[in-house]
Amino acid sequence: MTTSLSKRLELDYSNVLVAIFELMLRAGIQTKDLESACSTSLSRAEARSRLGRGEESGGLVTAALVLDAWHRDHRYLNKQAMPKAVPLLGPAPSVEAIVRAQRQYRNAADIARRLKALRLVVPSGRRRYKPTSDVAVISAQDPLVLQHAARALSTLLETVGQNVSNRRNLAPLIERVAEVPDLPRKHVAAFQKFTQMQGKTFLRTINDWLESRRARRSAVKSLAGTVRAGVHTYAYVAPKRRDA
Repeated sequence: MTTSLSKRLELDYSNVLVAIFELMLRAGIQTKDLESACSTSLSRAEARSRLGRGEESGGLVTAALVLDAWHRDHRYLNKQAMPKAVPLLGPAPSVEAIVRAQRQYRNAADIARRLKALRLVVPSGRRRYKPTSDVAVISAQDPLVLQHAARALSTLLETVGQNVSNRRNLAPLIERVAEVPDLPRKHVAAFQKFTQMQGKTFLRTINDWLESRRARRSAVKSLAGTVRAGVHTYAYVAPKRRDA
């Protein structure tokens, strides 16, 4: 694992742990009991987990923004409103230029190459590339999965923490769950298909709203007054929980 990746993951997971510890301390758990639980959990995790190793250039969020922009920007669409093939590097239109448009100035070329290595963009002849999809899906062995998991846990816990805090100055953010404890296994495939369809529509609507309100790239000073905002949705199929 590279030094830059190690530091990035350390920060991401540190934020996750801070959020978890804060919620547990608010619930009245004593520090000594929390330390004991952490030690036990770490031992169990060491026994169960073998983390993948590799390099990273740019995050999964950037990859998702790039693929989404490729399906929106008229410069990257053909007459049928489908993504057209563009060079990997160079001025617009190119993969590097789309990356740079997401405010990734320093390592836009590296991220473009990373998208190619992950096969999120694939060759389309004449040294040009097309996106494989409008969503970023990568293998479980890639370190970006670790970053994605850390960010997902961190943002969920931050939302829960903000919603239960007496100090919040915002209305509660949406944090809901729809679950039944006894779905017959024969319906799992239908559930997967249904949630994919509904989730795609839901996220597209949210993304359209967010994209239309992003700060203008020319207004650099206005970026100081921005926040990271979004919705994370996922489906799950798991064994029935046993009573504690």
